[in-house]
Amino acid sequence: MNITGLSYKFIMFSPTIDQIIDADIPFTGDNLEITENFRFSNDISVKHFKLTNETIGIFRSLIEKYKITEWIGKTSSDPVIYNDEHTHVITSLTLKFDDGTSSEITFREGTEDIYKKASDEFRKAFFTAASNEALISEEKKYPALKEARLIKEEHGPVTAIETHHFSSGMMYNSNVTTKQKISKIPGKDGTVLVELYRKAGNLPEQTDSKEVESDIFAKIQEISDKENIPGWHYVQRDPSIPVDRSMMPMDYSASSSLTIIYDDSLLTGCPGIRRTIGETACEMGGSEVDKAICELIRECVTKSGAHIEVSNVNPYIAAAYNAGEPVPQPMPMNGFMGMGMMQGFANPAPAPDVSTEGSTLNSDGTWDCKCGTKGLTGKFCSECGYQRPTA
Repeated sequence: MNITGLSYKFIMFSPTIDQIIDADIPFTGDNLEITENFRFSNDISVKHFKLTNETIGIFRSLIEKYKITEWIGKTSSDPVIYNDEHTHVITSLTLKFDDGTSSEITFREGTEDIYKKASDEFRKAFFTAASNEALISEEKKYPALKEARLIKEEHGPVTAIETHHFSSGMMYNSNVTTKQKISKIPGKDGTVLVELYRKAGNLPEQTDSKEVESDIFAKIQEISDKENIPGWHYVQRDPSIPVDRSMMPMDYSASSSLTIIYDDSLLTGCPGIRRTIGETACEMGGSEVDKAICELIRECVTKSGAHIEVSNVNPYIAAAYNAGEPVPQPMPMNGFMGMGMMQGFANPAPAPDVSTEGSTLNSDGTWDCKCGTKGLTGKFCSECGYQRPTA
């Protein structure tokens, strides 16, 4: 069999981010180009580079130098587990033959000193060939959900799932971050750890955690395999398509995401690759899948009993409450993806409506708050959060 080309893969990863390059390098044909698919979260592109016979010769010589064809069929050694905060790089290649078959080489099929040298030389050869000087064209990609479902990535089992919600407003301590994380516990099959986190403005962080028996990961794994959840990570809006923002509030914003964490230890050595379902994917048709996963999370958190009491009351309002005056109701938790599924976070009982008695409107359009702050122009007091009085 003759080698007609190869595919080269470059993966750079850490516990929080990863970058993937898949490149096709033909050895035969009239139109010789390197086609590179680049994926880095929301930066996705396809690049084409000039491919010369000299470059093809370099790859062929490396295949011969390290006798790569003799590695085919050998059992690869286990990857090194990178369980730290650093960034690591691994590479692999797939040889293509004239009978239509192909064989993947991870570079771990050889002895340790040989595969590291081979991996480094193939990497140097690739990035020398795929340089800016050889660039022919570059096309940015903004895959919709339908297209993202077709992006295939091999991953290990699901080991954790995490929701994140952030809201920002103009009231005192109204910038709120909430997180829920459910993780497998090593050595405890069928038992998971539920962790809750909340941080509101300048108030202290709030946390709680509980262990609970749950089959949530078997169910999420089934959904992930069926729906190809890792591909959802790359869903984006095309920035050239205008978005109607006329009805969006100017004094409040919120964002939510759901992240599934895969253990790729046996594939790349990384025990925590993160793939996220964002609001854009839900808006493009993924809301039902999102709801199904969120319901599993809600059930697990409820069963665990993990709980955080939510209070947005600042010291001034607390003093007013103790004096028997009406206080504003804390900002409600809108929940994840607008579903109200932040089960472990509970608001206090509703308080009476805000009273504006004691605040005054000024002739120049400003107003003075009952707390003593003067010359205000917004809807709420920047110091205590009380609302502007009506005329």
